[in-house]
Amino acid sequence: MTMKRALSLALLTALAGACATTPSTPPGPPPPSPPMVSIFTVAHQDDWQLFMNPDAYHGMDEPQEKAVFIHVTAGDAGAGAGGDGPVPYYLAREEGALRAVRFMANAADSTIGKGVKMESAMVDRGGHGVQRYTYANAVVYFLRLPDGNIVNGKVYTPHPESLTRLRSGEAATSGTVEQSARYEGWQDLLDTLNDIVVAERVAGSGLKLHIAELDEELNPLDHPDHRAVAFAMEDVARRHPCSPIHRHLEYHTKTKPVNVTGTDYMIDVGTWAATASGLSDTYAKATWEPEHNAWIGRNYFRVTPPAGPCPSP
Repeated sequence: MTMKRALSLALLTALAGACATTPSTPPGPPPPSPPMVSIFTVAHQDDWQLFMNPDAYHGMDEPQEKAVFIHVTAGDAGAGAGGDGPVPYYLAREEGALRAVRFMANAADSTIGKGVKMESAMVDRGGHGVQRYTYANAVVYFLRLPDGNIVNGKVYTPHPESLTRLRSGEAATSGTVEQSARYEGWQDLLDTLNDIVVAERVAGSGLKLHIAELDEELNPLDHPDHRAVAFAMEDVARRHPCSPIHRHLEYHTKTKPVNVTGTDYMIDVGTWAATASGLSDTYAKATWEPEHNAWIGRNYFRVTPPAGPCPSP
């Protein structure tokens, strides 16, 4: 073999090797999220689904996470422990929230159906009996204080024991609609909410707080109950400086573009559909209609980073 031919053969061999396709390694799954307790505190039983999802879903879609949903009012629209249908209206709304949680838990892990049963107990928090449910790695609380508005058609009358009045001192106390507890002033409610946060913290896990945005330039014309709960949780947050605070826009989001897409959008729609079915299946008016659906697919918030360490849980 001549030197020239040998060089040509070597060059062809090198080129063939360079052109060969090396099998690519498919990307592995993303690393697991750090252990975290995410607490979503809202006024009504449909607020977090409309204004805090898919954050709510991603707070419980991995086994090392726990999502806690605190509903402060009964959302009873002035009906108290009653309502027009065979099921008290506040319980119909609670069923909507519970179905939403079950939907998200089963969407996060579809390997086995978890069933409809949820662990239920009336627990002591801050010296008050509070209804608590658990399902998979989610926890749900219902404090059942009166809705801020008594609704009669299109006429809205402030409730005499509303959260807004309790905060201002116009109402000295506020009792739950089913008469399980009475809160002796605003501080009593703050201490109870804080006790829930403390009780649900997990050693070795971080903490995140999700609340409504109070800046009226960012979040104008929000519901008085939404704002009252946010004021309460701002106080609670100061007791837990290790927690970032996610402040969510609420009513105002329907004026903004859809910003939830793909799988998250499917979760958003499914969670809301589960909520609406909980109402209609318990003979309450379903909320699957244009006014409420206009909030689907919109999740706007800002995050304040932690301010310091927290005591160990």
